[in-house]
Amino acid sequence: MKNRILLIIAIIVTMMSCKEEVKTVHLYGELKNFSNEFTMGKGTPQAYILKEAEIIKLDDENRFDITIGLAEPSYFRLGRNTLYLTPGDDLEVFCDLNDPNLARFNGKGAEACRYLRSKPFPKGGSYLNGGQILKGNPSFEMVKATIEKKVANNLVKLEKLTGVSELFRKLEKGRIMFDAANSFLSYPGYASYLKRLPKEEIPAFKEKAEAFFKGTIEEYLKLGSDADYLNLDTYRSVCNACIETLGAENVDQEILDFIKVVELSYKLSSRGPVISVLEEKAKIESELKFVDYKQVLVKIFAKYDNLQPGKPAPDFQLTKQDGNVIALSDFKGKLVVIDVWATWCGPCIAESPSFEKLAGKYANEKVKFIAISIDSNKKAWEKYLSKHEKVSEQLNCNRTEFENYALSGVPRFMLIDEQGNFIDAFAARPSDPAFEELLKSNI
Repeated sequence: MKNRILLIIAIIVTMMSCKEEVKTVHLYGELKNFSNEFTMGKGTPQAYILKEAEIIKLDDENRFDITIGLAEPSYFRLGRNTLYLTPGDDLEVFCDLNDPNLARFNGKGAEACRYLRSKPFPKGGSYLNGGQILKGNPSFEMVKATIEKKVANNLVKLEKLTGVSELFRKLEKGRIMFDAANSFLSYPGYASYLKRLPKEEIPAFKEKAEAFFKGTIEEYLKLGSDADYLNLDTYRSVCNACIETLGAENVDQEILDFIKVVELSYKLSSRGPVISVLEEKAKIESELKFVDYKQVLVKIFAKYDNLQPGKPAPDFQLTKQDGNVIALSDFKGKLVVIDVWATWCGPCIAESPSFEKLAGKYANEKVKFIAISIDSNKKAWEKYLSKHEKVSEQLNCNRTEFENYALSGVPRFMLIDEQGNFIDAFAARPSDPAFEELLKSNI
């Protein structure tokens, strides 16, 4: 009897050990309209700040097969689709970058991912769908009714799920509510634009709309005191509004720490590690209560150590318009002025004339102006260039090539000296006189 009990205990321990060892997810399938190499971003709050991601490489038939380490359930951004992955998932995936609703999922973990196909986009105003529901100039009352109907329908869809965890249900109920809040918060901006209101009338319209929706927004933000919701992109869009509505003393401390670190990371990514940013880092570091976010702060700034003036610029591959491949290091011997941009980036297009003007002005100097597009759609890049004459050399590369450059967004401007070292990895925009002053001082 004693031996039998010991055997049972051994079996239970073995089963528990095996269960604990499952800390991976297997993903495979086909991806359409993606570049041959791209990143799948992880959605935990710390990973969001650090921009942690898994690199996916496609074969000649646009297929992939990867196993990733995963200790806890997490959201991931795959193109325009959102995946919810749990350790042990074995998931077949088909996604089309151009249409998230075409996505198909099979295998363990599929139900949650299928549900997320119709998830709204916070940057599109959530349920406003980029302003689509505002066509026909609906009244405030009609907008409220439309959004509340979407909330009710989505709650029914969520309730019908059978194979998802209680944590997933909790997070997705929160998403439904926060998307509603985000929709009402976004309404004044979208509506004033679609109504083509004269500039002088916009403030009064926004004030009226905000007053009408205030109580409704507060109702949908009630859940916003819980730090678990930081895993949701929608919540991250409205967490400041939650603090304003609920009061800082009534939300989890982790939310307050998260916001402080995020805001500082934005400043760091746009300005680089300048003195004012470093001073703010020291202040915030002393205020943080969560060790996790102190560690995140250290990791963020560590990414910029090799981007300081005088450090060697990491080499990477670039594709010319004729298809030939060159390297950044091929420009050694010249002062290199770089514009990192994309055809879909409005601020990039706005800065291009200033960059090209300087390229023409200093064409006879020992300077090389290069514009590097990170467009994954090379046809869009080529079409744009066919309609816009450029002085600078036009090149294209995969965004993953900038892994060592802490590239969080575009446009980004840099100056590299004749030896291939950084002069400024976070230069001012060309429309700013400081950019030309920096250029002249290094010629």
